[in-house]
Amino acid sequence: MDADTHRADVDVAAAGAEAVSRNADIIGPREQAALRAATVLVAGCGGGGGVVEPLTRLGVLRFRLADPDRFDVSNLNRQACTQADVGRSKPEAIADRVRALNPSADVTVYPQGLTLDNLDEALDGAHIVFDGIDPTMSAWVKYQLHERAARRGIPVLAGMDFGGKPTLYVFDYRRNPVPFYGRASAEAHRENRLWESMRWTGSTHVPSDFLPVQADRFANGGTWPQIGYCVLGLATLTTRAVVDLLMNRRTRHVVTMDVHAAVMTRPAALLHRARMPVELLKTRRALRAATRRGPRPKETAPQPPRPLPERLATLLDGARLAPSAYNAQPWRFELLDDRTVLPAPDPARWPAADRDPLGWADSLGCALGAMTYLAHGEWEPRPPGQTEALGPVGRFHCDRLRDDVLLRQGVLGLRATHREDLLRTPLDQSTAKRIELLCAERNLTLDTVTGPTALARLARTEFDAAMSADPARDAELRAWLRERARTAKGRSSFGDQSDLLDGSGLPGSLARALHGETVQAALARPLRSAAAKGQARRLRNSGAVLVLRGPRRTVADRLEAGAALMHIWLTLTEAGYAAQPLRGEFGRPPAGLASDGDNGILAILRTGRATAAPPHRIMRCPVEGSVRWAG
Repeated sequence: MDADTHRADVDVAAAGAEAVSRNADIIGPREQAALRAATVLVAGCGGGGGVVEPLTRLGVLRFRLADPDRFDVSNLNRQACTQADVGRSKPEAIADRVRALNPSADVTVYPQGLTLDNLDEALDGAHIVFDGIDPTMSAWVKYQLHERAARRGIPVLAGMDFGGKPTLYVFDYRRNPVPFYGRASAEAHRENRLWESMRWTGSTHVPSDFLPVQADRFANGGTWPQIGYCVLGLATLTTRAVVDLLMNRRTRHVVTMDVHAAVMTRPAALLHRARMPVELLKTRRALRAATRRGPRPKETAPQPPRPLPERLATLLDGARLAPSAYNAQPWRFELLDDRTVLPAPDPARWPAADRDPLGWADSLGCALGAMTYLAHGEWEPRPPGQTEALGPVGRFHCDRLRDDVLLRQGVLGLRATHREDLLRTPLDQSTAKRIELLCAERNLTLDTVTGPTALARLARTEFDAAMSADPARDAELRAWLRERARTAKGRSSFGDQSDLLDGSGLPGSLARALHGETVQAALARPLRSAAAKGQARRLRNSGAVLVLRGPRRTVADRLEAGAALMHIWLTLTEAGYAAQPLRGEFGRPPAGLASDGDNGILAILRTGRATAAPPHRIMRCPVEGSVRWAG
């Protein structure tokens, strides 16, 4: 007998068996057979597209994919697409992905989506339906999908992603042939009454941290936030539910897991769940108020007189995140053209009571450091002979954004002042060398205080200095901070004094009480002692204290100091270290750190690995409030 030279069919069968061989002993032989024989209709390939790949890997060979939409860049954070798929039809792109995983797959595509005309064709012969139809787009088609599936006895799985809680609703219409199990009416879907048409989701399955978001979207509309790990979690739940439904097993009606609560500590998870009744009550009140008010007319956002150039918009958005004393943000930015910005001080934002005449320049230097961190360009400081005190301090010409600008934007967004205890682990050699190189390039001197003995000595000196300080010395500045925070606009743009560098945690609460207007004289010393002990403890509980020294007599010196501080801080953030400036809100370095000849103290950073969650960023003024076009 001649040898079999045409083995393509045998190879296909062998490859198919090998592709699912690792499913064995988790998926039984009959379950694997049911998956191979199944036809799965996926209606809505946005979130629904995420279930297709795990089902394909599990062994499903026949799909019907329906969606009228195309992938766009905003889908990349969660949907089954790549950059190459942007602009493509969602079902067609996912069909290609299925065929790439298994060339034997049989995929039917409905690029026009499901309609009343093709629903019956799509449902005929289907074993399982996944409903990923957006109710805000096709509410009536969604209802008809369930109604016609119920008539045929086809189970429908409907997925919802509530923030960090993927939730799968199983409608096994073989056992209860009522659309949505009677929890939503045909009229609500036909008339696009969103809240009523979504009653089948219930309210107790929405986690407490997502209820405020849900209430806002139902009341005011807008894009629903979605996250990739929640969509992947939904795909995981769906894949297992499909196996059980194909085997005619009973399942829960609601299958869910709260990803956020799952990784919390037990006390935090209990608090997360305990907030549910309160948030649910707030949500219902908001929905009732929105129903009484009726649809809110769309407001047209005021347009700026001239849009910011894209490159400079990126730079200035980074610059506004720079740290500044008193969170004063004492800067304004004049734009010469699409690539050139002139940083300048804004005297209206700087307290007149500050005793350092050039204090604003450190903060402006930090903003400049943020811009140079994000872009390649040339910085030209103002020539020393020019004496315009409040004019531009120089010009920065942006050549191009850095190749890793997205990573750097992330670092800028993560940078924050960590005021709690830090691990005493010293800096790793690679990070320490990077910081030393930064300082050497700028002809600045870097001293590092590290080790338990040196840090304890510094902490003791700081405690003694804090106990001998006169609280009344800074009364005018503290009054300025309180006055700035009296208005809603002031709080939304600058925060309040509790957000400042010396006003955190218990020590900050004690310090604010000490400097308050009603504290009794008899309590002043105990409060001052408790606050000083907290500050000293934080110095001891650090990996290192970095002291940056250099000239600080001119505006150029101070700008350079601020830029250097910013780059050092961002280098620490990149390496996973937390940091806190220690010059204090009122310009006094910690005691025990004296100037070295002509080299004054430019900046001091307490650093180490954080042991607590990062703090919320304090408030910032909008970019538009700090920008104007020159000329």
